[in-house]
Amino acid sequence: MNRFASRIVRLAPPTILALCLAACGKSNDTAPAAPEAAAPGLADLKNPEVMAKVAASTLPKGDPATPVSAYRKIDSGHQVMFLYYALANMPVPYEDIAQAYSDDYSRTSDSFKRNDIIKALQPRIDQEIANAKAGRYVMLEQQDSSLLQRYNFEKKSFAIDEFASDDRYRYFNDNSKYTLTNTNNSQFTAFPVPDEASARKIEGYLSKYAQLRMQTYAFVQDVDPSNRRVKLQVMKVRLLDPSGELLTEL
Repeated sequence: MNRFASRIVRLAPPTILALCLAACGKSNDTAPAAPEAAAPGLADLKNPEVMAKVAASTLPKGDPATPVSAYRKIDSGHQVMFLYYALANMPVPYEDIAQAYSDDYSRTSDSFKRNDIIKALQPRIDQEIANAKAGRYVMLEQQDSSLLQRYNFEKKSFAIDEFASDDRYRYFNDNSKYTLTNTNNSQFTAFPVPDEASARKIEGYLSKYAQLRMQTYAFVQDVDPSNRRVKLQVMKVRLLDPSGELLTEL
């Protein structure tokens, strides 16, 4: 279900320059500032990875205190499509949506029938987009036997393949034109499992190629119109065994 592709986040030069100069500015306070990581400078304008991080830092952030019950499950590309148009700030292309959303519309070439279908679907499309705009906390679930790498004894953790890099994206087969990507994968690269008994249990499932379940809880931050992609901030990740018992979380 996952596909991966390299992508460079681009900002308009004035925006990048403003962000970098603002980050490099000095405080008027006389008290010594706490040590911080070096702020991006003008030389970093040519570094895609640095600029991607600068761009991500400007996006709205989710509330970590949001309860799990407030997240709605996303398991269809149509839901991703409605999320995209909820945040895209552009006129809703009802014909394009109907082409992906309605078999009756896509199967007929009769202009009058197509027009009738659009009229019937428009209120529903508008409601789906409104619901998506109001429900920006989402949960995605994967079930696979190869979600994790084998136990790393030095780091006492299980690396998560899904979050290995920030250039990965995900789509659903029922509507693959709209995709999802995470902006903070680097914060969720592995499940730390220092307890040996717990680590042995997870490793046992991996050695048997059991279908483990991983739930990703995320906040919808923005969209990328260049490739119809929805940007997510990962808030929490949970690993469950095949029966649904929680094994660990991050």
